[in-house]
Amino acid sequence: MNLAKLASNGLLAVILTLRLFSQTDVSPETKFDLSSKRPVSGNEVIFSEKNDHSKIPAQLLQQYITAGDRYDNEEKLRLSEQIDKFLRKTDSKVIEPSAYEIGFEENQRSDWYEEDVLVNNGDVGNQSFRQLDMQQGDDGRLYLGLVRRNVAGFIGSLRVFLSANGGATWPSNVFWNYNTYYIHSMSMLVESRNNSIPDSTRILIYFIGSTNANFNDARLYLFSIRRDLGGSYTVEVAAPSAGNKFTYVSACSDGIFYSSATAIHAVVREETNAGSYVRLHHFRSANFGQTHSGAALNTSNDDRYPSIAFSNEDGADSVYIAVERHVAATEWEIRLITTSEIPSTAFEVGYVTDAVAGIMYERPSISIQQRHYSLPQQVLVTCTKNDRAVYHGSTNGGAGWIVDYTLGLSTQAVDYTSCNSDTLSAGGGYFVAAYVDLNGDSVTVRRGVLGNLGITQHKRNSYTSTGILAPTCAIYKNGSDKYSALAYSGFGPTNVFFNSESLITGITQTGNSIPSGYKLGQNYPNPFNPVTNVEFSLPKSSIVKLSVYDILGREVEVIVNEFLTAGTYKADWNAANHPSGVYFYKLESEGFADTKKMILVK
Repeated sequence: MNLAKLASNGLLAVILTLRLFSQTDVSPETKFDLSSKRPVSGNEVIFSEKNDHSKIPAQLLQQYITAGDRYDNEEKLRLSEQIDKFLRKTDSKVIEPSAYEIGFEENQRSDWYEEDVLVNNGDVGNQSFRQLDMQQGDDGRLYLGLVRRNVAGFIGSLRVFLSANGGATWPSNVFWNYNTYYIHSMSMLVESRNNSIPDSTRILIYFIGSTNANFNDARLYLFSIRRDLGGSYTVEVAAPSAGNKFTYVSACSDGIFYSSATAIHAVVREETNAGSYVRLHHFRSANFGQTHSGAALNTSNDDRYPSIAFSNEDGADSVYIAVERHVAATEWEIRLITTSEIPSTAFEVGYVTDAVAGIMYERPSISIQQRHYSLPQQVLVTCTKNDRAVYHGSTNGGAGWIVDYTLGLSTQAVDYTSCNSDTLSAGGGYFVAAYVDLNGDSVTVRRGVLGNLGITQHKRNSYTSTGILAPTCAIYKNGSDKYSALAYSGFGPTNVFFNSESLITGITQTGNSIPSGYKLGQNYPNPFNPVTNVEFSLPKSSIVKLSVYDILGREVEVIVNEFLTAGTYKADWNAANHPSGVYFYKLESEGFADTKKMILVK
């Protein structure tokens, strides 16, 4: 290891505290540096088969890498189409619309302050721990996807709820019901094909589906639909070998860097119908899921619960897959499999944890903070260690790890963890992790940076949560402000609940009559601390924006920014994160505008 070089890069202090990889549980395997971007140390274990990239002309591959380093949407998309001609195509088939039903439902829920908001009312799937997923789209909305259970007339059902105010209300949801597929697990992406056109936002859900209730022969599917319900399709991405099934799908993308040239990725575990491990598979689509290329990752151990994340790097980009590897009957470790973002049978295996008999790390979740490739890639992996939530961090793209951060995440028994991140480093708090205690009576969310995930935010639930499904978490960003957001399923498992730190706003409709004109009322109470509400009236349905400005005229928060039907509404603003002072709130809607003053006193 070149310590002088590391020191010049400011990494020496970190490396000296790292817990190095070990090779105690594997046989020697071929050394292979996938991208030639970082040294392969003697402490890493690498496995390589014939690299699919050997089929791609070297000049074409280099042009693609160069376009990626320039974040050139058009060129990356053009070259992706050419590269795909040299890769192994999956047997993708478009599923006929007669196999499913699509719709859009109103989801009237009351506002909330002290208790969790009920997002979904109904049974939630329980065939796998991955039944919920949450993302914030480029359009600013929060999207919460879930697997529904016991929907009359259908054997498989999915829902995606949308919130335009940070989770205070979830007024509608997209649903699709399948009469031929049982759904095992799901993973959701929210991508924009054109950031200047809001309705180009596309919801993509990878799911494991089977015509058998026991999930024998389960295949990988993708459902894709625009936010405005246009351009929907279901694709059978790939099928396992005869007598096998896919399980535990996890998805990621490079969409933070691209729009039209976004590439989406999914990883699945292939096992026999009896449950014995066969291999992992990595799939990639450069056209928003219409077609896929893929590669098998023939790892040499029993790798379970794969969780995938995209790594933006100088040169060829990568995807990282965290897995639970059974080294021995009572020794389970977390390993990191790294492979090219262009599907390849070649991969690297790095050690995250290194334990002894009696120590069992389980069910990892991974997140990589998406930022420019010139910056060191920061990686967070959460998991359980003998039923206690812990997390591990790498500040150099997985080359070395600090494991079992002090005190971990929990002192009580935990089944599953969840983690996520945000691109904004300013102000810190760009990693978030969550878990639900096994007894189901409390949830915990922590948000911070590697080495300091912040003070534990422990809360006793309004509702008992399930112990058999993983929660999901995200960072909701409003301007430069970041907030922890969490969703979990209730006991049963049934219903889905949401909560967030410092919830920004809530809005409810009051009364059923249609006003004769626009009106903006004075906030009440005024002065206030920290919550106040504003009533306003709309004579016709329209896009409405209600914003808050400070005394200097700077917009500090957007309370409402969505389509509302004609009526009278009450919007609440929680100013817990703002200093005392004079503020102004402004209502805008189709040529109407009015502004009033309010005073926050703490």
